[in-house]
Amino acid sequence: MLMVLPKFDYFSCETIEEACSFLSKYNGDAKILAGGTDLLVKMKHKQVTPRYLIDIKRVPDLSYIRQDESGGVRIGALTTIQAIKNSPVIKKKFSVLNQAASVLGTRQVRNLATLGGNLCNASPAAECAPALITLGAKARVIGVHGERLVSMEEFFVGPGETLLQRDEILTELLMPTLPDSTAGVYLKHSTRRVDVAIVGVGAVITLDGKKCQDIKIALGAVGPTPFRAKKAESILRGQELSEELLEKVAEAASAESFPIDDIRGYTDYRRGMVEVLVKEGIKQAATQARL
Repeated sequence: MLMVLPKFDYFSCETIEEACSFLSKYNGDAKILAGGTDLLVKMKHKQVTPRYLIDIKRVPDLSYIRQDESGGVRIGALTTIQAIKNSPVIKKKFSVLNQAASVLGTRQVRNLATLGGNLCNASPAAECAPALITLGAKARVIGVHGERLVSMEEFFVGPGETLLQRDEILTELLMPTLPDSTAGVYLKHSTRRVDVAIVGVGAVITLDGKKCQDIKIALGAVGPTPFRAKKAESILRGQELSEELLEKVAEAASAESFPIDDIRGYTDYRRGMVEVLVKEGIKQAATQARL
């Protein structure tokens, strides 16, 4: 079926500064175009109707995965989800992000979809968001007045909304090196593997012998934004892992969630799946952390 889009003016930019200038000039009437897998569908269904599209695909050096001197990794905003899935560095050092990328849509979608687009679309069910939150990632944001670093935990402010100002563009994600004996897992429950998540759970754990030294749990699709289950984390942090304790952690995470009823799942069903995935995710992450 032919995709019919509302009328708009199109600009192709070669620098971030030029793109930010257009965003500032058109003051809310413009949208950034990268992979287009989310934006063009929304435009087709008239969920968004921008008067101007600002294409940044020709901006150089926004697609990369680089290790820095500290052992962390930087990912350009135009890096495709497929490139993240295929990256040996991401798979080895940040498996939770590798797993999230692996279950995002079909290969055709992953070849077009960009990390920046996945995050700036700000879907509560965005696969990469819980993974990046558990990794303590930061977003580099550039606007007409300069640049700033923003924690991914604070990046999302509502369904479809981020804290980006109208003239700002997400350019890079920075993930710090993880401590020894640390591992992460992302688990997704959906009708089909390629479908949007009904529930998504990211868990990154650091072990000190048999004890949990640190834990981050992030939930997706069970609130207006992806978020950390901090009460659940506090139950496990500093304690030895046990089946009984994991049950309490999973129940606490479920209680922290506030999903809605929709076509993909009912509230009670989603809360039940939070329990299942949190418990299993921590178990898998702890097993990997011991290796």
